[in-house]
Amino acid sequence: MENKLMRALELGDFKLARIIINGGHELNFCTNSGTSPLMLACKFAACENNINMKLEIVYTLLQKNANINAKDNKGRTALAYAMHSRCKATIQMLKKEGLVITIDAKTKRNKGNNKLIWDSFDLDDE
Repeated sequence: MENKLMRALELGDFKLARIIINGGHELNFCTNSGTSPLMLACKFAACENNINMKLEIVYTLLQKNANINAKDNKGRTALAYAMHSRCKATIQMLKKEGLVITIDAKTKRNKGNNKLIWDSFDLDDE
C-alpha cells in the first residue's frame, strides 16, 4: 500500500490517496531518498482547482500522526517541500502545527553547498 499511496500523491490522485490514508495504512514510511507521504503531499504543486484537496490531504496526514518532523536524506522537512511548491496555505498549516525547521543545519554544513539541498527535489530512490 505504501507504493500505492506514494503513486497516488505523485499523480495528484487525492481521492485514492484519501482512501488509502483513511484506511489505516502506515504513514511514516519513506522512499530510499527519505521522502515521506507528508513531504510528497506538501511538494505537490496545487492550482486553484485542487488546492483544497491538497490541503485536506496534508491535514489528514497530520491528523493521522504522520511524522511532521521527519527529514529526507538531505535533511529537508515537509516545510521545505511546501516552500518548494510555493503553496502559502500549506506552509501556514505546517507552521501552525509547529514545524518551523526546513533543513537540518548539520546536514547543510556537511553538504557544503546549499544549492545541492534546494535544487534536487527529485523522488528518485537513490
